[in-house]
Amino acid sequence: MKQRDTTPDVLRGFALLGILVVNIQFMGLNSDQGARGEWVQGLANGSATFIISAIFAGKFYLLFSFLFGYSSNYIIRGEAANRARWIKRCIALILLGILHFTFLWHGDIIFMYGLFGLLLTPFFFRADRTLKVWGRWIFGVSAFLFSLVVFFALVAERVLKEDLQVSTESNLDVILRDGTFVESIPARLELWSYSILTGVFLQGGLAFAAFLLGLRMARSQFLSSPIDSTKNSQLIKYGLIFGVPIQVIAGLVMVQNEQMSKPSEALYLIALAVPFLAAPLMSMLYVGLIRKLVQEKPHLVSWMKPAGAMSLTVYISQSVIASVIFSSWGLGLFQELQTWHVVLLAFGIWLGLVYFSTIWLRKFKQGPLEQLVSTLTRNRKVA
Repeated sequence: MKQRDTTPDVLRGFALLGILVVNIQFMGLNSDQGARGEWVQGLANGSATFIISAIFAGKFYLLFSFLFGYSSNYIIRGEAANRARWIKRCIALILLGILHFTFLWHGDIIFMYGLFGLLLTPFFFRADRTLKVWGRWIFGVSAFLFSLVVFFALVAERVLKEDLQVSTESNLDVILRDGTFVESIPARLELWSYSILTGVFLQGGLAFAAFLLGLRMARSQFLSSPIDSTKNSQLIKYGLIFGVPIQVIAGLVMVQNEQMSKPSEALYLIALAVPFLAAPLMSMLYVGLIRKLVQEKPHLVSWMKPAGAMSLTVYISQSVIASVIFSSWGLGLFQELQTWHVVLLAFGIWLGLVYFSTIWLRKFKQGPLEQLVSTLTRNRKVA
């Protein structure tokens, strides 16, 4: 039996941290706007917001999407008959996503991954060149649409003098402070219906382009050892030279804008769009560094592998723990902590779940949700 590749699991475990750091600002501070306005004031909160923007926002979502496409190769294995299993798996993810965004977290990505995973099916046996062309076109169109939204916002604010400020209080915020679990369901669905529309429009194309890239890279076993050290060093270099400066500048602009007495919504959108569109550069840096460490100093990163091996369980568990901590039917800490507190808390939750994953996989072959999905989607042999 072929041994499971280490690098994809390490990267996936690492990506779970980035996803939680970005999500927790919406889980604990403001369910619609995240760390904005009062949550960015002061050195500590401003620094935490900068870290979220410059290091995490957009990069790990893209990295996770790349790994989703990459992992599809483990299911298809070059055999057309396995497409049925992939389709069943995507349907299972859609159903899990529905449960997730209904009862736990309106920023769910499982539903969209399942939906877009179905769209990935026709590409499994297409040529590499076809995947590359489609990926570049989809990314280009998504970047254009994202830029168009920012452009119109800038015109509306600077030329038409329109006030683009939006309400920062959602129904879910009120319920998380002093409501019941049952009351939170329609409020959560209301926010999800808005976020899924904007997510598909602005982020969906970027994610699908990453799916296609991951699928193409899996064919060459890009994340398997041994790696091409020269090309890997180029990935790291491009990320450091181009990715880091862009993210740092965008992060500083975002924080400075939010700390103004009357922040510009258009400038906020620009500071949000630039890191997303330049996220591939930073994602390349993270991939290059992890690949290098797995090959040369595996003891520094291999401890993240268990979380990556049961990433679905860990991802859902993050939402369960956050619900217990922040909701009024839990510990009631929603909007009681500062931005830098919740960022530190994200690291603590993630480390706890990495430890849990390590203990679990000593006794079982798969995480509980991974086992569930595997059971539901396993190809059945006809007698």
